[in-house]
Amino acid sequence: MAGSDNYWQTAGRTSRRRLLRGGALGVAGLSAAWLAACGGGDDKKDGDQQAAATAAAPPVQPTQQTRLQDQGTPKPGGTFTWREVGNAPLDPTNNPTYRAQQLAAHAYSRLLKFNIGPDPNVSASYEIKPDLAAKYEVLDGGLQYTFTLQNAKFHNKPPINGRAVTSEDVKASLERFRSAPKNTNKAALNIITSLETPDAKTVVVKIGQPYAPLLNLLANSQYLWIHPKEMDSGFNPDKEQIGSGPWIFDKVEPDVATTYKKNPDWFIQGKPYFDEVKMAIVPDTAQAIAQFQAGRLDYAGIPSQNKTDVEKSNPKSQIITYIPTTYTFLSPQLRGNTPFKDPRVRRALSMAIDRKAWLDLLYAGQGSNYLNAVPASMGKWWLNPQASDAGPGGANFKYDPKAARDLLKAAGMENMPLRFIYTNNAYGDTFNNGADATAAMLKEAGFNTQLVVQDYLREYIDAKGTFFGAYEGVFYGLQTPFTDPHDYLFNMNHPKSTRNHAGVEDAKLTEMIDDEQKTIDESARLKKVHDIQKYWIDNMFYVPIAVGNAYLFIQPWIKKLYYSGNYGFPTEAFAEAWIDKS
Repeated sequence: MAGSDNYWQTAGRTSRRRLLRGGALGVAGLSAAWLAACGGGDDKKDGDQQAAATAAAPPVQPTQQTRLQDQGTPKPGGTFTWREVGNAPLDPTNNPTYRAQQLAAHAYSRLLKFNIGPDPNVSASYEIKPDLAAKYEVLDGGLQYTFTLQNAKFHNKPPINGRAVTSEDVKASLERFRSAPKNTNKAALNIITSLETPDAKTVVVKIGQPYAPLLNLLANSQYLWIHPKEMDSGFNPDKEQIGSGPWIFDKVEPDVATTYKKNPDWFIQGKPYFDEVKMAIVPDTAQAIAQFQAGRLDYAGIPSQNKTDVEKSNPKSQIITYIPTTYTFLSPQLRGNTPFKDPRVRRALSMAIDRKAWLDLLYAGQGSNYLNAVPASMGKWWLNPQASDAGPGGANFKYDPKAARDLLKAAGMENMPLRFIYTNNAYGDTFNNGADATAAMLKEAGFNTQLVVQDYLREYIDAKGTFFGAYEGVFYGLQTPFTDPHDYLFNMNHPKSTRNHAGVEDAKLTEMIDDEQKTIDESARLKKVHDIQKYWIDNMFYVPIAVGNAYLFIQPWIKKLYYSGNYGFPTEAFAEAWIDKS
């Protein structure tokens, strides 16, 4: 939600409804109101003043902290309820939406997972831990990985009936991942040249060249979920989940909840502790806050401007503050005959955005207003665009609408028509309000902005939709939280990626990414990742915006629920937590 609470309760929400009805005229109305709310005035004069102020202000650095209570002794039992804004499909392979991946982490296992702890920075380090693979060995100079599986069983549901998980299931899962018709992530595992199964408990993965993030890839909660080999022939994955994870799929009540029961035969003995986990569908943020305050939600993400009120009304709440791994950005279409092939137009997009005001408006100024090709949540891998060694691209983050108009004029694109696309039924009010504010900033900087609002599942995230490159103009998006810098670099920028939203095809950038991925020495790879970011922000292939602090409020009776920065949190976090109301 907005950082400037009164603004969004009055002018902002009214302007937003008018904007959706009135197209470009609505943007102009919102833009004027937005500038007034943020201290705007005379366009040229004030733009120069704000540009100088923004340039002089120190960059906001990521901070992560927690307020967790003493945990005590684990106690089994009870129902844990968390919130999602909409329904989720059950098959994670054929549905790219984050909602499907989150659900999958209840029922399915990965070969590996990530460590978490009371400090969110533990999650941000993406340290590898065993999941279905109890151990692994790296051989042949990093070209072979041998995994030994846990003594795990699938859920005791027909037609699988609790049989043992074998290496053949892992192989079948990889083959399904690579062949599933709607899987938009299949290129991610092309690095694997073969997967051998010498016995029921051994999986041998071979790759054709050194690949630094291989283990991270197999832990990533968007890729290789381990299914029974009978999937598709024995049961319908759109209607059922049968895995080896900590939770057994129970039922879906559309627009109400999806429910899971405890797996009593999980390979980690004694866990999970909850008898039941329920994902409640609560689209409205205010309703979610009210349900948390009433104790009907066990944890909830709380918007910045509501944080103090919720803290006062629920003073015993545990709070986790963190920088999200998601990535807010503009994607300019680079395919075909497009003005965005001119880097001056892309730089104009970036200089039109007042990132500090955006962060003030939506997140009470708390967060990081300088992203890059790798987001601020990635710690050492992130290159701060305002750092002394960031190169000339750092100037593109200066808020300067006059300079943006000058760039457009020099490119012959004055008053350039701009389709500005976003989805308003996926990520909540804060995202929607940020999209409106960003469109208004672009209008002020000389773009003839025309809003295009899309349905999330039908138009935006569909395999043939906007998120995967089928659009004109720009779209305002929220990038998936990946777990390795290469995921961001390859997925968004490599011509072989199916998630290359903008259609980036730059020979030098491609060569740099290919070189980085095979650099095993971490210090050498770190330098190469930073060099890529210098080149990236100078060319502005995408336009990173900002990311606000996020706040997880946890009820005092929930113990040892730590932050997990990827979609695997039902396995990594929920399975470790318990309820204690004594």
